[in-house]
Amino acid sequence: MSEYSELRKETIAKRKTLSVSERLKRSDEIIGRIMATDEYKNADTILLYADCNGEVATDRLIAEALLAGKKVYAPVCLEEYKLDFYRIFAIDELQTGAYGIREPLKIEYLKLNEGDITDRTICITPGVVFDRCGHRLGYGKGYYDRFFSTVNIKHRIAPCFDFQITESITPNETDIPMTMIIEG
Repeated sequence: MSEYSELRKETIAKRKTLSVSERLKRSDEIIGRIMATDEYKNADTILLYADCNGEVATDRLIAEALLAGKKVYAPVCLEEYKLDFYRIFAIDELQTGAYGIREPLKIEYLKLNEGDITDRTICITPGVVFDRCGHRLGYGKGYYDRFFSTVNIKHRIAPCFDFQITESITPNETDIPMTMIIEG
């Protein structure tokens, strides 16, 4: 994936040039588009990242999903580039963890189990660069691809800013594409 390191670096830098108000305004539009999808409306369980590093802001989506009575899970980064998801009941439960990312507390009985995943589960997935076929470049460690390779998540939705879209990404054999890209 080293061929993409410069594209990754440039896109992250561009994301950081957005003012806070512009990022939040654009994020709000993207979140509104996600909430308008049938996948979101029909979801009872949402796996959802807490934004950092200039990503599309997700606090509104977390709050709206909780208010709608959906089960919301946030990821925890583990050794060997693996993810576990834990249920949250409020945004303020998230605390700074690995890589400066806000994470939920690792309370065993709140951990997502494979049996919790159904056709009504969606995963809102972060990334740095995407193409229109659903391929994504993350930060290069493969956390989400490893996770998706172990569970069957039917709806993998990636929010992004329009400048995060590129013509084409050549996937690795281990890359798992998104089922929907929502840009703004």
